[in-house]
Amino acid sequence: MSDTTLSGLEPETGVYRELDGNGLYIKVKPSGAKSWELRYKKPDGKWSWVGLGGYPNVSASLARRKASELRADEALSYPNGYARPPS
Repeated sequence: MSDTTLSGLEPETGVYRELDGNGLYIKVKPSGAKSWELRYKKPDGKWSWVGLGGYPNVSASLARRKASELRADEALSYPNGYARPPS
C-alpha cells in the first residue's frame, strides 16, 4: 500500500481494516487514527492480532519489516505461544 493510498483512507462510522498483504492490515478508527496490525494464528488454532504501531509514525515499509521479523523469528513467541509485541 502506498503512502498516498494510506493517507487517503477515510474514517467510517465503525472500525475497519484494509489488507496490505501477508496478514498485515492497516486499521482505521472512526476518529481517523490509523494503526498497523498483524493477524496471526495461535498454537490453539485461533486467530489473533498484534499491534505494530500507529501510522504515520510507523511507515508501511517499517510495518512490513516488523511483520516479516515476527513471522520469521520463532524466538519472538512467549512460551504460551502468543506473539510478543515488537519493541
